[in-house]
Amino acid sequence: MIDKRNWLRGPACAAALFAGPAFGMGQGLKVCLESGPPPVSSEARGGIDLAVARQVADWLGRPLEIVWYEVEDDADASPAAQVNGLLSAGVCQLAGGYPLVSDGLRVPLTDKYPLLLPDGTRRFVTLGTPIHTLPYRSVDFRLVLAAGQRTVSSLDDVRGLRLLAEQNSLADNLLLAHGGGVLRPDVVHVPMLQAGVLAALEKGAGDAALVEGPQYDAYRQAHPDSALQDSGYRHPLQVNVGFVALETQRGLVELFDEAIPDLLAEGDIEAEFAKQGYRLQKPVEPVVLPPLTLRLLTRQADGS
Repeated sequence: MIDKRNWLRGPACAAALFAGPAFGMGQGLKVCLESGPPPVSSEARGGIDLAVARQVADWLGRPLEIVWYEVEDDADASPAAQVNGLLSAGVCQLAGGYPLVSDGLRVPLTDKYPLLLPDGTRRFVTLGTPIHTLPYRSVDFRLVLAAGQRTVSSLDDVRGLRLLAEQNSLADNLLLAHGGGVLRPDVVHVPMLQAGVLAALEKGAGDAALVEGPQYDAYRQAHPDSALQDSGYRHPLQVNVGFVALETQRGLVELFDEAIPDLLAEGDIEAEFAKQGYRLQKPVEPVVLPPLTLRLLTRQADGS
């Protein structure tokens, strides 16, 4: 009997064989991952994106090396440019846990980017053209309340409350765009390198927070006695997550695009999520979110 998984790997393995050195035959995969609080991965705790990177590496039969980095704690920082810089500097071949939003997949406008390397040094690099793999998960956005019960059917219901969001995040932009900006006076921006939005909410820094669903699930898992409450409100926007690389690594991206659908179809990724205490949210359409114009953000925030 033919092993379905090995049969599916045939085209990918053949492509790698004929491509030879272009695919780094005999070499390991080098993947950058952001180090942060759950569900984001870290070297000490592991995490969901690390688990998927390992599954893909095993599927391809290649050893995996992870390069950990932290996002820059700056109001003007660009996470997309930072990841592009890591790829362009040759720190890694791909980066995982990457939101598939067209704004983050544009050809960069800047000639040189002052990249903060994982070792703490800074280097100017020429940014390349980013491309993405197929997604392996998606995230939703939930409104979490500091305490007590409140009926929330729309973001209009929390107008006047102190609303927390991670600085420069998509959740931050969704709050700022809602209703043409009616929530702007209420939004409190939490720097990325602090303990986290939900920890700040727990300590009384705000009344509610818009966060990614897996972020809330991870927090509840780590703090079962927390007084924070899921309001039940789900923002209509969902975002896919995949790996990103440079155009020069297109062959490697095509190999990942062989592996990811198979791992999803066989239930391997879902099983790993369940093992870590999470529910897998499978990828949604569109694969890549259109440009985050004010019109799109306003339409999504209004649920239209």
